[in-house]
Amino acid sequence: MMRRFWTQPLQRQLVIAIVLLLVPVLGAAIWAGVVTYRERVADVRDQTQALSMTTAAWVNRDLDIIDRMAVSISGLDAVQRLDESAADLLRRAVISRPSWSDILLVRRDGTLAARGATVPPAVDPGTAWVSEVLEQHNRVVLPLAVRTTPQYVLLGYPIEREGRIVGALGYVITLQALQDALAALPLPPGSVITVTDRESRILARTIDPEHMVGRLLYPGQQTFTDAARDYERVGPDGIRRIYGESVADKGPWLVSVEVPVSVVAARATSLWMRNSTILLLGIAGWVIVAIVLSRRLTGAVDHLRVTALRIARGDFSPIRRQPKLSREFGDLEQAFDEMLQRFNESRAALDAQMAEERRMREELESLQSQVIRQERLAAVGQLVSGVAHEINNPLQAILGFAELLQMQSDVPDTIKDDLRLIQKESARACAIIRNLAMFARQQPGQAATVHLGDVVSAVAELRHRRLHAQGIELSIDDRSTQPVMALITELQQVVLNFVVNAEQAIVMAGRLPGRITVRTYDVDAHALLEVEDTGPGVPVENESKLFQPFFTTKPVGQGTGLGLSVSYGIVESMGGRIGYRRAATGGAIFYFELPAAAATHA
Repeated sequence: MMRRFWTQPLQRQLVIAIVLLLVPVLGAAIWAGVVTYRERVADVRDQTQALSMTTAAWVNRDLDIIDRMAVSISGLDAVQRLDESAADLLRRAVISRPSWSDILLVRRDGTLAARGATVPPAVDPGTAWVSEVLEQHNRVVLPLAVRTTPQYVLLGYPIEREGRIVGALGYVITLQALQDALAALPLPPGSVITVTDRESRILARTIDPEHMVGRLLYPGQQTFTDAARDYERVGPDGIRRIYGESVADKGPWLVSVEVPVSVVAARATSLWMRNSTILLLGIAGWVIVAIVLSRRLTGAVDHLRVTALRIARGDFSPIRRQPKLSREFGDLEQAFDEMLQRFNESRAALDAQMAEERRMREELESLQSQVIRQERLAAVGQLVSGVAHEINNPLQAILGFAELLQMQSDVPDTIKDDLRLIQKESARACAIIRNLAMFARQQPGQAATVHLGDVVSAVAELRHRRLHAQGIELSIDDRSTQPVMALITELQQVVLNFVVNAEQAIVMAGRLPGRITVRTYDVDAHALLEVEDTGPGVPVENESKLFQPFFTTKPVGQGTGLGLSVSYGIVESMGGRIGYRRAATGGAIFYFELPAAAATHA
């Protein structure tokens, strides 16, 4: 037998040795489990008995407090006289105790003299309890037969005056506080605490109180006992539990603490598993020593094989290092790791280069689109300039003939009024065409002294009609008197950008009718211009990006993101400052300030 054993492979020899060792270990573990289970049962019995006695003492304490307060209230003159004025006293007592639903002051004949509830109570105990108080000449405790949660009980007390009972005082007590206190107790899962009266009617229960409170726990069976005890039995829900019972003699109520037998088994199993684990670890020690060398060799080869397969599948994450059987295996793993690191570095560099090329291509495409738009705008500007020149000639002829006709003496006054209107409107048309041509040319030149009011007037001529047609009022507040050194066409472009942005903000937000206010004023040696609108303003997260190139909040195809950035460059080139702030009404205020011409020359 031994010769055959030694001829087996090493792994099979280890399996046979482990099996032979586990036989006595298994026997010892079973014996330890039985002993542990019995000890845990005894512990749970002691715990349930102690908890039931503690809960019963707590219930007795609360009932004793009610007894003392009832004696105090019964001795008051208004209560002994069964006067309706006692209602205020009873009401204050009910308010001071949340668990008191009502206090009833009842005469001997069952008529109600006063009560403490200010609103209709949840239950009506009636007056049948009064006769029982009169018969027993002592306190009575009556559970009210209601199938509700929480359960209610009535504590009845006789009222004596001059040696005879003149009435009864009834406390309607909700057991919600008892229910809450029982639910807060730390119990094992599946455990139950039940409070019942002499008839085994459930007054409070921690599990399924909505259906169990008010029921008879064991109909037809007498379960009340005057002595503390512990035992095992199957509960009404079909679960076998260990019971610990104590009596709250002030009720008298029976407090029952029930812990499932399965909890005991779980605790015993946990302890048994711990002891068994310690024992098995001891056995596993020599097993590990026996197989560690063979497993290390197999593990090293398997680790390199799995790593190679992972790389073949496209997973190039770093190799997970582990102790190797020898230096040769460590060197091989190091070579694998260095090869993988260099490959990852090359791939990362290639990915970065491709991302940079993609970004540059997208930026180039965007710039090409902007160049195309600018070329189109330049072409449109040249066309507008030519058209303006062609329209201006006939307008000058109309203006000249209107002036000549007004000089003739034989022309009636009504005709002269019409001619003056023609002259006025023709002059206005000429001014609009002149401003349009000047803005369209956008040719650089020498800076000259410019009044901000002239710039605002030129832009107003260009946008007034369109703003009026969209229901937007254009208000101009021109108080600046200091000229600035600038190109008027560039300032027109900045102001026009502000006005167009304000117009689009109002229209896109649907805040029509709207208003755009253009203000100019002087501050020390600077001239300032502001454009305020009644739009929604700029979101806070976008305020820092307003003057960045290609940033726009408009829908695709409706904005290039260049207007404010170009305006920023124009104002900066003139030595000024451009900015944004939120208006008091919630809209936007875009502004710029330029040094006055006198300050510039100085």
